[in-house]
Amino acid sequence: MSQSASLHSQAYCYYIELTGTERPELLNALTASEQALDDWERVHAAKLPTWRLWTNANADTIRYTVAHIIARSALPQNAYWLLQYKGTDHGHPRMLHPQFHTH
Repeated sequence: MSQSASLHSQAYCYYIELTGTERPELLNALTASEQALDDWERVHAAKLPTWRLWTNANADTIRYTVAHIIARSALPQNAYWLLQYKGTDHGHPRMLHPQFHTH
């Protein structure tokens, strides 16, 4: 667990990682309601442009919100990954986007 992780008490931590060639600063485009979701931060140590959101909001809310942020940034909907972690346990992520179906 990182030191910054221990400072957060929210139920979830979401990672938004851009996978394409575009490199916009997503946090500059947040609406007031998106900012109010809770604690957004840029992950500077990541190889790809990555942001972290600490919040109590559920996966459906965040999936919807991030899809709109990506669209407003004029990025294709397949140009990012969205991962969900429970609290400060970053050992077992849940992939929210893209979703792969095997049947």
